[in-house]
Amino acid sequence: MKLRPHADERTWTSAFGATPHRLTSQRRLILQQLAGTKKYVTAKELHERLSRVKPHIGLATVYRTLETLRELGLVATVAQARGEAAYLYCGRGHHHHAVCTRCGRVDDVPCRSLPTFEKMLSSALRFQLTEHQLEFYGVCARCS
Repeated sequence: MKLRPHADERTWTSAFGATPHRLTSQRRLILQQLAGTKKYVTAKELHERLSRVKPHIGLATVYRTLETLRELGLVATVAQARGEAAYLYCGRGHHHHAVCTRCGRVDDVPCRSLPTFEKMLSSALRFQLTEHQLEFYGVCARCS
């Protein structure tokens, strides 16, 4: 099966190029499926979707690839109520998420105030920020 290039192909190539991992056709397919989804999905849900397109893709491959993508910063993860991790594609620069509590849709929220916030943490609390994750929860325009 021939994969069409995705708009974030350069981001993927760059992320994988700095590691010993290869950007295989299966990983590309997983990335394309994730990039086209505006909701957090579990590995099992993603595997179900991928199986319709590529019936022989293994669930273990999906789990391993998702972990690699998380390490590369291409996906965000959250723990769901039943303990299973869910994944969201995050290929374009630093941002946060607005999550609809009704339909699950996730929209990117640009983050422009991080340098100011980091300075405040550093000076007021003597705290050196190494990483962070911020999500806003509410009801999207479609659901309200």
